[in-house]
Amino acid sequence: MTTSAPAQQGETGHARLSTKLCLGFSVGTIGVSIMLNAVSTYFPLMMSTVLGQSPQIAGYLLMISKLADAVIDLAVGSLSDRARTRWGRRKPFLAAGALFSVIAFLMLFAPPVLTDTWLIIWMSAGLLIYSLAYSLFNVPYMALPAELTEGFHERTRLISFRTVFVSIGQLLALAGTGWLIEAGGGDRSGFATMGLVMALIIGGAMTATALSMPTHKHKESSTGTHLPGLKEIRAIARNRPFMMLLGAKIFQFLSFASVASTMALYMLNVLNVGYSGLIVFAVTQNIATACAMPLWVRTGRTMGKRQTYLMGVIIFCLVTLSWLFADNTITNTGIIIRGAFGGVGSGAIILMAISMLGDTQSYDRLVTGEAREGLLASAIAVIEKVSYALGVAVLGIFLEALHYVPTTGGKIVEQPESAILALTLGFAVIPAIMFGINGLFLWAYDLDEDKLAAARMATTEGTGATLT
Repeated sequence: MTTSAPAQQGETGHARLSTKLCLGFSVGTIGVSIMLNAVSTYFPLMMSTVLGQSPQIAGYLLMISKLADAVIDLAVGSLSDRARTRWGRRKPFLAAGALFSVIAFLMLFAPPVLTDTWLIIWMSAGLLIYSLAYSLFNVPYMALPAELTEGFHERTRLISFRTVFVSIGQLLALAGTGWLIEAGGGDRSGFATMGLVMALIIGGAMTATALSMPTHKHKESSTGTHLPGLKEIRAIARNRPFMMLLGAKIFQFLSFASVASTMALYMLNVLNVGYSGLIVFAVTQNIATACAMPLWVRTGRTMGKRQTYLMGVIIFCLVTLSWLFADNTITNTGIIIRGAFGGVGSGAIILMAISMLGDTQSYDRLVTGEAREGLLASAIAVIEKVSYALGVAVLGIFLEALHYVPTTGGKIVEQPESAILALTLGFAVIPAIMFGINGLFLWAYDLDEDKLAAARMATTEGTGATLT
């Protein structure tokens, strides 16, 4: 039986998780958010404005690392499902992820002075270690919500804590990093200072989660091979709610890749608001996301998770398209309004996407009897990484084809109209289109509280259930 922190009675038949456990689970996502957002946003920026490399090269490097990450994800997912150690299934992976994350972040943002060839080799190695670190921590981490509680709405409550910490992490990843880089002069020393500070925060947050998670899980480890076979893949494919969520994730991360690859360049080159404008936007957006959590938790309970997710998609798309009407005359008020509404919409998407993943993992266990939360989390992670890699690579080629001008020393130069158009499309139009397609998959998602309860009852009564 689990030795987790004491819990109070929550929704019918399921214990309410303690606040201490929710906080311990959630704090690690600060590290994950900094890793994902800082690397996605500032690695291309550093490569093209400090190190004199083209966005296309940065895009290729990120694509290769994400594709490698996809392979690593599957192995980590299966291995963490089957691990049997004195510290439980997930803890050793979480701790190893914390250590390698610190190493990778320092390699990427505090590189030594090298020739172009050796710089590319160094960055490639850093990105591969980054991919390994991210998988080691995030794949088992995403398996935890389905293990920590069986409560349909209690899982949403748990993820709401995580989403608040996602906002804190994104705030640090965008505003905090931007402030450190600017304070350091916007050159190599600024990026190196940022890398050191953020590496320490990443390592501390991830380690805190590894230490706070229960050692003994109430679900026994699975047996069998370490990598998924054809039978397991077919069983996953028959889980219709999971497959719809998987399809939605493809376009969600194509959208995120487009935003992350162009946001800093758009703010600096199109709006001409500098790092200060980027900081204002990031602060507003992430405060709004955190403050919107009670609203979205209640909405998910009353209207359903799918409907709440779709509401977030609509808000996000409207805000994204509004950037088409922005130019270099924009004020902080215009940035703050967009940041606030964008944060509210993003909050619903982030909260419900992870809560629904936990539901599909729980549903899979009920109808198959297999403990493979890590494998399902890794399947989602693979789709996320491949989609993100494709999006980043295409955006890099797109910017190169439309003549974006790379610089060194952090200088901002006047870009040609074609490059301005590419940045605008990448930040305002492409993300909205991708999320429109994402919404179609979510519309077909049909796993709700009643369907999950029916599967649990069928399992309890021994009649079995069928994946649909």
